[in-house]
Amino acid sequence: MSDPLSACRPLLVSARKAAALIDVSASTWARLQAAGKIPRPIKLTGGTVRWRIDDLRAWAAAGCPNRKRFEELRNAETAG
Repeated sequence: MSDPLSACRPLLVSARKAAALIDVSASTWARLQAAGKIPRPIKLTGGTVRWRIDDLRAWAAAGCPNRKRFEELRNAETAG
């Protein structure tokens, strides 16, 4: 029997991994973050910053809108 945790996929990823998923460099990811052009990360205890995989997928499916527009779209989904 296999370990069920070995089949788990991450729910959150670091900036480096998020950048790799989107196929941009870490420095480009940092610039996009500073400009508010990617989904808002979450901050964990100790200052660790991570991005939700589900947010990255939804953001890409929506055409990679800026953060403000992406949040508007997500809020409209949950309200309706």
